[in-house]
Amino acid sequence: MVEVPWGKLGSQPKVSEALIAMLVLRLRPQAFPVDGAGGDGGRDLFEYTERSELINYEAKSFAGRMTKGRRRQVVDSLVSTARHQPDHWDLLVPIDANPSEQQWFDGLRSEFPFVRHWRGLSWLNTQIAAFPDLVRYSLHSTSDEILRHIAESRAERDTLMRGVPDFALRYAALAARAQELSPHYGLHATTAPDGAPVVEIVPKTWHIPTEELISFSGQVFFKENDAEHTRLRHRFERVIRFGGDDVHLPGEHLRDITVNAPAALGISGPVAQGELHISAPRVPLDPPTVASIIVRAESGLPAASLQVRFTQRSTGTSGGCLYGADSTGVFETRLRLDASSQRMQFRMTFVPPNLAMPSAYVPALRLMAQMLPGRLMELAMGDRDRPELSEPIPDSVCLMPPEEARRWADAFDGLARLQSLTGHFFPIPDGFTLRDALDVEDALTLLNGGRTRSYGGTASLVVVRREALDRFSAAAGPLRMAAVYECITYDFGGNRIDLGPMVEEIRVERFLNLPQALRQFDEEGEATVQIQLAQDDSVVRYLGSKPPD
Repeated sequence: MVEVPWGKLGSQPKVSEALIAMLVLRLRPQAFPVDGAGGDGGRDLFEYTERSELINYEAKSFAGRMTKGRRRQVVDSLVSTARHQPDHWDLLVPIDANPSEQQWFDGLRSEFPFVRHWRGLSWLNTQIAAFPDLVRYSLHSTSDEILRHIAESRAERDTLMRGVPDFALRYAALAARAQELSPHYGLHATTAPDGAPVVEIVPKTWHIPTEELISFSGQVFFKENDAEHTRLRHRFERVIRFGGDDVHLPGEHLRDITVNAPAALGISGPVAQGELHISAPRVPLDPPTVASIIVRAESGLPAASLQVRFTQRSTGTSGGCLYGADSTGVFETRLRLDASSQRMQFRMTFVPPNLAMPSAYVPALRLMAQMLPGRLMELAMGDRDRPELSEPIPDSVCLMPPEEARRWADAFDGLARLQSLTGHFFPIPDGFTLRDALDVEDALTLLNGGRTRSYGGTASLVVVRREALDRFSAAAGPLRMAAVYECITYDFGGNRIDLGPMVEEIRVERFLNLPQALRQFDEEGEATVQIQLAQDDSVVRYLGSKPPD
């Protein structure tokens, strides 16, 4: 058996260790070499077994005996590899251990229980003999040729010889290794629409030591008196100070951007000119924080209140925000804390949901209707005695004026009562207007036994009997008429509500076209009569089927 000249190769540590690495790659096809630039972390190769066990391999070029200095290097490697939490660790070194060395190696397990095998000179020679090309390279090639051959071997392993299975196996191994780079950050790999790789660096915990934080330095530029630049600057400042959103800065706004990050991530240094996307997303609050919004009148008494649940939060350099809504989602809220000024800012947004029942809108609208200048708004968190926020109501706190909010609250409240009285329930129709709300009021009045009235104006009657025209002609003054309808129906966006039969009384002040109507009847057998309605109680409607006496 031709033996590898390990003693000679020992003067070239990189070549000796690289040759051992090539042997492991032949014996363990699932193993991956570690790029030793900047330190190999106590392992030259690693692999994940089918049982998801992590095995680290450390190659040493030592020849002769395991001296105290070499033993210290081995222990240093164990300290480094322990950070990866391997299940097993093997030492590969061209030295057959003597009893004293073996006893020392076995004793390492008391402190490093993952220590497994010492693969020595005899084992290496036996295994490498099965690969004549490796022996040939070790005997006849220069160190440069051996290193080039190793690089080629690694490149061959980077091809996906078995297609998808190779890709899945390699991706799983790289993904597992990526999570070991830092105890504070994880890496998530995706692909951009153009096929370019995208790597996200995600914190593993919110409690990261200051020295391990990732930071950026450089300059950001915005033009003065440019509306678009001003808008972008305000958004950038808001995201940086309070979070909760993201901002995209094109390259024209950036100068001398540098990244400062833990060395293990390998991303520190200047950033090539490009674009910068900063995201400070909202994170869930678990459990949510319950609070009450209270409006106090000038007298100090509560005028309205509404319970909200804050379900998300965001943070930035100057403070942060809480985000929530009332139970229906109609009323969205944002509470911003500026730590530098020790002030809170509260903002509310009316967000009509799709297919909401009318009763869902009323509580939020009633609150907004009470938000009048001169009143106080309070925010009480949970069951605390003192409010967190108590300030005069600003004009910008809500998107809807109080009087408009009151009208809409009355409209939806009325529609909800109408649905309850008739047993016909439906969400607020598309295009529902305040004019529709007047029809709701009329329908409620009729259902409650009342009468609706309208005044003045003109109307048209289609007459099909001649004696009716004769009575109109003989009338000396105002005339009263009555009509009985089989049913009266209100339509709200295709939702028809039938109230049953209805009587309509009409007071006619005068007829506007009787001569023309008489001629039309003689020619056609019917006529349209234009009438002027009286100014007082001209039309009165009420439910029923019996006309007046």
